[in-house]
Amino acid sequence: MMSHTNISVTIGISGAANNTESVQAMVAAVERAGAKPLLICDHTARNPERDAKDLHAIIFMGNDFDIAPESYVHRYPEGDARRNIHLQTRCELSAPESAARAIYENALMEIALKMRMPILGICGGMQRLNVICGGTLHQHVPDMVGDDRLMQNKTGICPREPVVPIVIPTDTRLAVIAQSIAMSFVKSGENCPLVLMENSLHHQSIDRLGDGLRVCSMSDVVPRGDGTTDYIIKGIEADPSGIYGEQFILGVQWHPEFGASPIGARITEHLVQHAKEFAIMKKT
Repeated sequence: MMSHTNISVTIGISGAANNTESVQAMVAAVERAGAKPLLICDHTARNPERDAKDLHAIIFMGNDFDIAPESYVHRYPEGDARRNIHLQTRCELSAPESAARAIYENALMEIALKMRMPILGICGGMQRLNVICGGTLHQHVPDMVGDDRLMQNKTGICPREPVVPIVIPTDTRLAVIAQSIAMSFVKSGENCPLVLMENSLHHQSIDRLGDGLRVCSMSDVVPRGDGTTDYIIKGIEADPSGIYGEQFILGVQWHPEFGASPIGARITEHLVQHAKEFAIMKKT
């Protein structure tokens, strides 16, 4: 049987531009994890079908633009206020480069899902994953939590600084990744959620969960109008009993590439490990 350590894999990194701090940090993380990064930032010149043949995993990075509301607001019933376009929504289709990226990433993500290729979605990449799978988004989180505390980029806090507690249920794939680096949310008892501190740079978040996905981390508790509470979804993954089964699909709302907590490096390492397993599968 082929050893995973001897397998060379290529990880696609789709982002806004080659020279952004975020993309360069992810390139370094992929290289440290022992894989070859392939930068995908010139979206108008690339072909998703051709690229997919050369990749063993794909990372969809964050975005200064928002996922096009037209792709998900119709999923709310007639008369629901969430069908409206929020004034703070900066649609990705409003500029040529971001529109080209949206078209490319939508196509590549759908291909990767069908191929069972490992997928990591970061911030806007996670939101795109949820929408592709049939979910929806909250268009402006400050309307829910009452302030900009989940947008540390607005307050001048470095993205390498953790600002938000992330709660991780123990029965998730993300909990396996977080083992030994996260604290127990409760000091006593079994199966207590794990908690760690991470960065937060988003103004939108997941509302309705997409098909085949499950929540694997959350943060702020938000009161509902009916007296109950909700929470901000901070991570999603493939539901083992869903349509994607054991495929490595992970979305995180924070930016692990900046290393605000040790889980960032762990996530990349797990992605590369699954990319090697995918490479073996492709050869058989």
